[in-house]
Amino acid sequence: MEETPMMKFNTHRKSSLSSLAVAMTLVFAGSQAVAQDSGFYSGLSLGKSLGNISSGSLSRTLQPNGFSFNTLDASDRDTAWKVLAGYDFNRYLATELSYFDFGSYDFGATLRPANNLSGKADLSGFGLDVVATIPFTANLSGLLRAGMARTSVKQSFAASGAAASGFVNRTHRESKAKVGVGLEYAISEALSLRAEWEQARLPSNQITDSNANSATLGVVYRFGRSPAPAPVVEASAPAPVPPPAPAAAPQPVSVTLAASALFDFDESVLTASGRQELDALVRQINGLSYEAVIVIGHTDRIGTRDYNLGLSERRANAVRAYLIQGGIPANRITASGVANDQPVTPATGCRGLGSNAATIACLAPDRRVVVEINGTRTP
Repeated sequence: MEETPMMKFNTHRKSSLSSLAVAMTLVFAGSQAVAQDSGFYSGLSLGKSLGNISSGSLSRTLQPNGFSFNTLDASDRDTAWKVLAGYDFNRYLATELSYFDFGSYDFGATLRPANNLSGKADLSGFGLDVVATIPFTANLSGLLRAGMARTSVKQSFAASGAAASGFVNRTHRESKAKVGVGLEYAISEALSLRAEWEQARLPSNQITDSNANSATLGVVYRFGRSPAPAPVVEASAPAPVPPPAPAAAPQPVSVTLAASALFDFDESVLTASGRQELDALVRQINGLSYEAVIVIGHTDRIGTRDYNLGLSERRANAVRAYLIQGGIPANRITASGVANDQPVTPATGCRGLGSNAATIACLAPDRRVVVEINGTRTP
């Protein structure tokens, strides 16, 4: 089968992909030699290059020899890739050195008068850019780049006879401007994804227009990056523990004993049942550390106050003496009588009952001995 002009250049794509594989190996192998947290990073990108075969430039070379295009079959799209090494000055500014390959742009043409012409341009070069980062969110940022590219355009032709006149196989090299925009998404502190569009000005040549573009997806690895340390939150000083509330002062316990349970009527000598009543009281308050025990005798209003005062005092002293026998310290217990000065019954009550017995029974609540105890119980 006759080999067409376009078939002559297909082998270039195989060599371009082989070069990419070698570059990927070098990029990741080099990561082992970079110090941690150094600011250095490397990356690679893969995508498409988009250029334009310059039919005008080709025509201007053909016309002096009497040729013109009959058909022109152009392929000005190819695989593009780039490897890079960069340095972050800070979060917003970096510089990158890269090697890029835009692949090959091929064409095949039939001419008038009858002849054939084919050619290709291999595009590659080195770039040095300043890259500005514009954070949008915690993970997503915009990229703006501008710099210079030392680009090579290696042109080669295949033609016969006079059609070949003026077409020279040679490599054009020039340093020209290079710009780009993109997005970067941080997967982690160390690893990011990039999507970029770049344009490089090309050296003057006979095959392509003055610009070549690339659209790529890539990955960037920042060496030695570790997750940002969690902010150190100084523990606030513990709130002072309030001192325990002072124990409430023990409230005095007041025990009221009916006089009829302790004494016979109008008497101040304890009865047997009265002593039992006081024994029960002693058992109840056993174990207290006594601060004060106050015994107060009360009478009813039958009789004179002087008589009732003496009776109330004698009864109080009788109870005091018995409690001392029961173990209450004598220096902690006092006794007094108040006669009928603090009655329980109302002053207008218990009148007109018709008999002394009824009156005595009605006034029974007034006849009493009150024992007030101030003390604390020993654990």
